[in-house]
Amino acid sequence: MKFPWEDKYKKLAITAFLTIAASILFYMILDRWSSVWGVISLFIDSLEPIIYGLVLAYLLNPLMNIIECRMMLPAMKKVFSKDPERAKKFARGLSIFVAWLLALAFIVALVALIFPEIYESVESFIRSVPQYSENIMEEFNEIMEKNPSIANFFENLKNNFSTDTSSILESVQEWLPNVNVLLTRLTNSVSAVLTVVLNLVVGIIVSVYVLKDKEKFTAQFKRIFYSTMSYKKANNVIAFWRLTHEKFGSFIIGKTFDSMIIGVLCFLILTVVNMPYAALVSVIVGVTNVIPFFGPFVGAAAGGVLILLVDPLQCLTFLLIALILQQFDGNILGPKILGTTTGISSFWVIFSILVGSGLFGVWGMICAVPVFAVIYTLVKDGCHYLLRKKGIDYSSETYQKIDHIDEDTEAPVWLKKE
Repeated sequence: MKFPWEDKYKKLAITAFLTIAASILFYMILDRWSSVWGVISLFIDSLEPIIYGLVLAYLLNPLMNIIECRMMLPAMKKVFSKDPERAKKFARGLSIFVAWLLALAFIVALVALIFPEIYESVESFIRSVPQYSENIMEEFNEIMEKNPSIANFFENLKNNFSTDTSSILESVQEWLPNVNVLLTRLTNSVSAVLTVVLNLVVGIIVSVYVLKDKEKFTAQFKRIFYSTMSYKKANNVIAFWRLTHEKFGSFIIGKTFDSMIIGVLCFLILTVVNMPYAALVSVIVGVTNVIPFFGPFVGAAAGGVLILLVDPLQCLTFLLIALILQQFDGNILGPKILGTTTGISSFWVIFSILVGSGLFGVWGMICAVPVFAVIYTLVKDGCHYLLRKKGIDYSSETYQKIDHIDEDTEAPVWLKKE
C-alpha cells in the first residue's frame, strides 16, 4: 500500500541530495579554480578559430547581403530562370566570393599604402641619425661649457668608472643565462603569431560556411528554443537576439562611417598644412578611431612619432590638429552618428563609453554603445509594457507636460504654463 506522504518525502529527499551535491561541486570548483580555469582556457583556445570565423562572418554579412540582393540574385534568376533554388545557391556563393575579394582588396590596398610610407620614414630616420647625433653632441658640449658643475660631475663619473676586465667578464657571465630566457620568449612570440595567423586562415574558411548556411543555423536555433521553452519565452529570446543584432549592426555601420569621415577630414587638413605622410597618418587616425575615446589617442601617438622623425615642430602642429579632431568626434560627430544609428541620445553614448571603459577597458569601450543600446531598449519597452497594463499613456512627450498623476482619479495633472 502506498501512502500519500511517500511522494512528498521522496521529492524532498531528492531535492536535498541535489542541493548537497551542487554545493559540494561548487566548493570543489572554487577549491581547484586554477585547474578548472586551465581547462576552460584550453576549451576557449580550441574554439578560437570558430570565434574568429563567427566574428568575420558577422562583419562581412552586411556587404554580402548588399551584393547578393542587388547584384547576384537578380542576375542568377535570369541565368537560371527555370531553377530558382540553383539560382539562389549560385548567387550566395558568388556573393561570398565577391565580398571576401573586396575585403581582401581593401586590406591589401591599406597595406600597400602604409608600408611604403613606413619604409620611407625608417629610411629617412636612419639617414638622419648621424645629423641627430651631431646635433645632440653639440648641445651637450654647449651645456657642459655653460655649467661647470655638471661638467665636473660627468668627469668624476668617468674617473670612477671601473674598466676591470674580470668584473666585465663576471657581468657577462651573469647576463648569459638571460639569453636563453630571451630566446624562449622570442620563440613563444613567433609561435603565438603563427598560431594567430593559422586561426585567422581557419576562421576565414569557417566564415564562408557560416555565411553560406546562415539561414539554416538560424532555423536550428529557433527549433531548439521552441522545443525547450514555452512559446512566449522562445519568442522573447528570439526578439532579444534580433534586437542585439540590430543594435550591434547599426553601431558597426555608424562607427565605420564616423571613422571614414574623421580619416578624410584628417587627410584634407594635413594636406592643406603640408604635413608629411598625410595619407599614412590619416589612415592610421581613421582606423584607430574605431575604438571610442582610446583609439584617437593611439592614432595621434603613432602619427606623431612618424612626423617627429621629419620635423618636431610639425609634430606639435599635428598633435594640436589631432586633439581638435578628437574633441569634434568625441563630443559632436560621434555621439550624433551613433545616437542616430543606435537609437540613443548623445549623452547616453558618452555615458556608456565612460562606464564601459572604466569596467572592461578597451573591449568595454568598443562594445559599450551597442550593449547599452540593447539595455536601454529593453528598459524602455519594459516601461511601456507596464504603463500599458495600467492604462497610462507611455510616450515621452506626454510626461514632459505632466506634473503628477492623481492617485484617486488616476488622471494626469498637467504642468502650469508660465
